[in-house]
Amino acid sequence: MANEINMYVASTKEELVNKVTQEILTSLSASVEKFGNANILLSGGSTPGPIYRELDLKCEFIDKISIGLVDERFVEQSSEFSNERLLRECFSSREESNYDIKGMVYDSSDKKENIEHVNKEYQKFTDRTDMVILGMGKDGHTASIFPNDPYSLNALSSSKAFLNTIAPSFPEERITCSMSLICEATSILLLISGREKRDILMNSELKLPIHKVLERRQDIKIFYIE
Repeated sequence: MANEINMYVASTKEELVNKVTQEILTSLSASVEKFGNANILLSGGSTPGPIYRELDLKCEFIDKISIGLVDERFVEQSSEFSNERLLRECFSSREESNYDIKGMVYDSSDKKENIEHVNKEYQKFTDRTDMVILGMGKDGHTASIFPNDPYSLNALSSSKAFLNTIAPSFPEERITCSMSLICEATSILLLISGREKRDILMNSELKLPIHKVLERRQDIKIFYIE
């Protein structure tokens, strides 16, 4: 796979956290210098959590960054499954007014109406996204774009920025950025851990969602730890 040359292999979790944090800071600093602000879309999960906490501590211009989500479970922010809850817990060392964090669940009673809210609240990200942080599941999904899900298939090809999809595990109802929006970002980082995920990632013949994204953006920087 062409992306192999972009894979950074970390020997420890601390090394991974430091390396990715520095990569994010360098990229966002350049955006702030150029535009006066920076827009970043983040994924949930246990691997990026420590990176977000380190970013919060080290970023001296956090008030100039708008933080959104790559995807979300269709749950309330109070839920243990909420990616928004994770972000707000990670970015919490300063006054709340310093943070511009956008969730993806605004109307938990109506998925269609909620997408309309997301489209409005995420306008700055559709206008310009400076960086996206992606993860990957053992089934090859990325964001909330899953194999064997018709709604996810639409998310791979649609020109819409945000769509509802169905996950194979609870909570099944999801919201995701489309591949189109993800791939329009200036910079994309992919974080993976474990040999099983690495082997799936490197087997492009599987043609899973992650491979579709890598085909479209061959400049994605991959950070890996066993």
